[in-house]
This record gives sequence, C-alpha cells and structure tokens, in this order.
Amino acid sequence: MGVTIVVAVGDNGVIGHEGGMPWPRTGDMRQFKELTWGHPVVMGRATYESIGRPLPGRTSVVLTRRADWDPGDPAVIVAGDLDTALDRAREVDGEVFLVGGATVYDEALERGLVDTMVVTHVPLSPDGDAFFGPIDPARWIEVDRLRHAGTPDYEIATYVRR
Repeated sequence: MGVTIVVAVGDNGVIGHEGGMPWPRTGDMRQFKELTWGHPVVMGRATYESIGRPLPGRTSVVLTRRADWDPGDPAVIVAGDLDTALDRAREVDGEVFLVGGATVYDEALERGLVDTMVVTHVPLSPDGDAFFGPIDPARWIEVDRLRHAGTPDYEIATYVRR
C-alpha cells in the first residue's frame, strides 16, 4: 500500500501561482491521467477548488480544516486531517496519490508517509507562491527519468525513498 506524490516543479521549486499552474500546460497531463486512473487522489481544498470538479476515473479525497465545506459533489470524500484522508483513500485502493498542494506535500514528506515521487521537472523559473523541494538525495533515489518535448520541454523523474 503505497503513497505517491505527483507534482510538477519549476527550476526554482515553484509549483503554483495564485491557485493555478505557473506555466503553460505541458504534456504531462496525459501521464498524470494514466498514472492515477482508477486510484484515489488526495488533495487539499484549494487544489480541488482550482480544478473545479472531481477528477474522472478516480476517487477524490479532499483535505480541509473547514468543517462546513461542501465540495458540491456527493462522490467527493472530505477529510479533516491527512491521516483520515489516507485511511479513507486506502479503503478505495491500496495505491494512493497525493496531488497537491504544497501543504499536503510538506506534511506527508515531513512525516515520512511517502514511498514514491513522480516529479515533472519544468525548466522554467516562474513567479509563484507555492513551492516544493528540494529533493534530498540522502532520502530519495532517482530510478527513472524521461525527457519529453513540449512547450516547454520537460522531464518526468521517478524517485523512491531510501
């Protein structure tokens, strides 16, 4: 039963700006869909709201401290803390994907809950207000990296915990 982070990161560690992506869409959305299809995805409330709906073909588990928050869709699972979110996701499937935002990533990494990271490295340094990393080579081993052409070009690397 693994927990995998999926994130796109600029050269400067930026992952978001004002609730959105800080660069034009790369082709990694296809890989994201293939990777997460059929599995639960755990995300923070702001990430869910930026997407605007549950992701098709996946169970959406949304983490929020707002007890009265309504996702607008009865299929969305709402959890008040990361442990509950992961437990609820594991009830659906043993493979869980954390898909944002920075606070969710930070807590999961700090607590050692993540087994794998799939990181899209975008060779840009945009302005942003949400950050990820750096990836500590003492804790993570890169096991795969694929270069993709696009606008901009990008690379998808897979890391496993040491």
